[in-house]
Amino acid sequence: MKCPGFGRGILQEDTMKITCVIGTLGGGGAERVMTYLCGGLAERGHEVTLLTLDDSVPDFYTLPAGVRRMRISLPTFKQAGVLGAIPRLWKMGRALRALRPDVVISFMTVSILACCWLLRIPYIYADHLDVRILKCSLKWKILRNWLLRKAYRVAVLSERDRKFVAMYHAHWKPVVIYNPALAPEKGFFARPEFLQEDKKYVLAVGRLVRQKGFDLLLEAWRRVCDDFADWRLCIIGAGEEEAELKGLAETLDVQHSVQFVPPVQNLAAVYRHVQLYAMSSRTEGFPMVLLEAMAYGLPVVSFNCNGPDVIVRDGVDGFLVKPNYTERLAAKMAELMRSEELRRQFGQKAQEVVSRFSLHKYIDAYETLCKEAVK
Repeated sequence: MKCPGFGRGILQEDTMKITCVIGTLGGGGAERVMTYLCGGLAERGHEVTLLTLDDSVPDFYTLPAGVRRMRISLPTFKQAGVLGAIPRLWKMGRALRALRPDVVISFMTVSILACCWLLRIPYIYADHLDVRILKCSLKWKILRNWLLRKAYRVAVLSERDRKFVAMYHAHWKPVVIYNPALAPEKGFFARPEFLQEDKKYVLAVGRLVRQKGFDLLLEAWRRVCDDFADWRLCIIGAGEEEAELKGLAETLDVQHSVQFVPPVQNLAAVYRHVQLYAMSSRTEGFPMVLLEAMAYGLPVVSFNCNGPDVIVRDGVDGFLVKPNYTERLAAKMAELMRSEELRRQFGQKAQEVVSRFSLHKYIDAYETLCKEAVK
């Protein structure tokens, strides 16, 4: 069935032309999931194109085989201003007219939805942040709310988010789709050079920004590092607070046991040679790095914020502690650092995320939504 006035309808044998949209393929959990989604849909025979809107950010992830890539370079709405919004929409609309998709899936990119509405293309919007804390201007909020009312579905990452949307934005038609956990890579992985041979490690990965709470993690680490001389804290990432966090480590006098490492393309070798994963975020969506670490058998200590509270089973494969309580975070890290047997037990259970949040279920969910939207 065709989209009125624009689309071509479903291809033979129930395949579709699907355009997936995201700002960039720079490092980040949403960007990584987008590559999984594009690759999974392409493997099922659909004609998939990934459209990115900011060409100034270099790709961190490799696009799967069989997925077409289209790049357009656009200023943000803040940069473009009111007058610049019209040519911005025109460029996005021109890209969609060239692609002629049956359906569009947009990850955290609202502006493309205006083009979809104007061109009468069905669209699905997915947010990878905690929808309860999103901040924007009143004008942008009104436009966003109106465009999401027109979406076929709005995908959120937790039942808590779905209930929030259903209560305050009932016309968004929310649906929960959990991020997927992939099976760990097999084979031998040499120990990365930045991991010392005679040390055990607590690992944390993410952008060095306030949301990720690495300042809280450093405060917790100060409480335990003196009792565990053979342990180190390894923080992998980059961001605007890098200098501030390094300064905080010196202020807390823990710089001798903390390593800051630039972003790593493939973390498999890191997961194989560390003992524990710590997450200190103030807020999350559905953190991919947590799923990945657990898939490799790492026990977890995390603040009980949105996202980790769905993934981590407290006392089964990790510990959840009250957000911002660094003394509790430190105590639970120490409990696991002290007991190799407990780390082994939790690590075995942690690997069940691969079946609990399988990639097959994830692709099924989006494929079903796309077919329903087109029909």
